[in-house]
Amino acid sequence: MSYYIKQIKKNVWKWNNENGVFSVKKYPSEEQAEKIRFIHNKLQYIENPFVLPVMESPQLDFIIQPWFKGTHTVNYSNEEDRKAVYSLLTRLHKTNEIIAWEDSNVLFAFNLISKWQNRLLKMKEISFFVESFIGVKNTKMLLMYGDMALKDMKAFNMNDRTLLHGDVVHHNFLSDSSTYKIIDFDLAVIGPKEMENILWMHRVMSEIDYDISFLLNEFPMLEQVVCKHKAAMMYPNEMYREWLYAFALPVDRKQKFLDQLVPYTNKALTEWPNLCYNLSKL
Repeated sequence: MSYYIKQIKKNVWKWNNENGVFSVKKYPSEEQAEKIRFIHNKLQYIENPFVLPVMESPQLDFIIQPWFKGTHTVNYSNEEDRKAVYSLLTRLHKTNEIIAWEDSNVLFAFNLISKWQNRLLKMKEISFFVESFIGVKNTKMLLMYGDMALKDMKAFNMNDRTLLHGDVVHHNFLSDSSTYKIIDFDLAVIGPKEMENILWMHRVMSEIDYDISFLLNEFPMLEQVVCKHKAAMMYPNEMYREWLYAFALPVDRKQKFLDQLVPYTNKALTEWPNLCYNLSKL
């Protein structure tokens, strides 16, 4: 057997040694690594665990896990993957029935509306940058949708809180064709499951042409959440996050990202009025 360490990202390595193949991730602090260790130690002992175990490490700011072989990240344009990920999130959110996440001293409550208010303010600060790529009219429209959504947004019920993954992007869910796993709990928080359901639907919408009727036909159990939080569904969170990310990128990486972001934004803005109309009719 050949032994090696291969760097995957700035702080992630693939490690092949005499005991097998492992993922190694270095965290900025021991406290952040302890949060990951705590979550995995709780979840790996539930029935049919959907996380990978965490191995012993002499360095407390490192997390070592078995490498999930033969896997691919999920694709939200694929029905099977969408249903599998929603099932995983449902199982994750139900763990508050057996695990007292609220009693943890490493997990903190999440306020989605506050985060979205701050995100919109940051978008307004970089509006000059966005205008240079999609024009003044489209930029004003993009900001207007956020203002309108926040004005009408209903508060979430914070009494029934559970563990939220915090980053439901497709590449944080892996499949080896027979099972699915959740990875990367770096942004995990506690909060009502409805928050994460909405954030997940935001991620999915662009892959199904922003067709809310199609989504609710596939996931009728989400209709109650959507009807209660229509304004949250109208908040253009994905576009805001991507534009703020683009603004912060170094010059040598910015243009390549923008070549994808501009058409993505133009398509979303084209579909948004119809999305808002269909949501208002529910």
